[in-house]
Amino acid sequence: MKKKMCICIVLFGLQFGIAQLAPEETITSKETTVDERNPALRGIILGVHGARETMFEVGYFNYDWVEYLDTKIPAIGGLGYSISTEHYINHNYIIAPKAAIWANVWYINVGMSFPWYFDMEKNNSLKIRPEIGIGSGDFKLTYAVNMAVTNKDMRYISKHMVSAIYFLNFNKEAGKEKQKW
Repeated sequence: MKKKMCICIVLFGLQFGIAQLAPEETITSKETTVDERNPALRGIILGVHGARETMFEVGYFNYDWVEYLDTKIPAIGGLGYSISTEHYINHNYIIAPKAAIWANVWYINVGMSFPWYFDMEKNNSLKIRPEIGIGSGDFKLTYAVNMAVTNKDMRYISKHMVSAIYFLNFNKEAGKEKQKW
C-alpha cells in the first residue's frame, strides 16, 4: 500500500510541476535563422573512385552549409549526407549501396561512409570507410581506407582509395545564396 501511495504522490507532483512550466504567452523572434540564410544544397552526387580498380558513384546528397563571416574567426563549412551506389566495372561487376556522412570547415573535409559490396558470384562485404581530404558544397577530394566488417577476403575491392566527387545542386534558392560569397 505504501508503494502505491508513493507512486501516486510522485506522479501527482510531476504533473503539477509540468503544469507550472507551461508558458502563458508565445514568444516570437524576428531574427533570421541559419536555415533561412543558408538553405540546404540538394541534388545528385557524381563520383569517381580508384586505386587498383576504378569505379563510379551516383546518388542523392543533402549538404547544410554554413558561413560565419561576421564573427572574429570567419568560417565556411557544413554537414552533409548521401545515399548512393558505387559501381565497379572490371573482371566482375560489383555494386555497392552506400550511406555516407561528412563535415568540413575551411575546406578540410572528414567523413565516414558505409558501402556494402555485392558481386555476381554471390559474395558480399560490408565496409566502414573513414575519409579525409578537401571539399566544399560543390566537390570533395578525399583519401579513404576500406575497413572490412564482413568478408575480409572479397576480391577486387581496394583497401586504399582516392575519390573525386562532384555535387550537382538542384536547390535553386541555395544556389543563389551561395553565389553571394
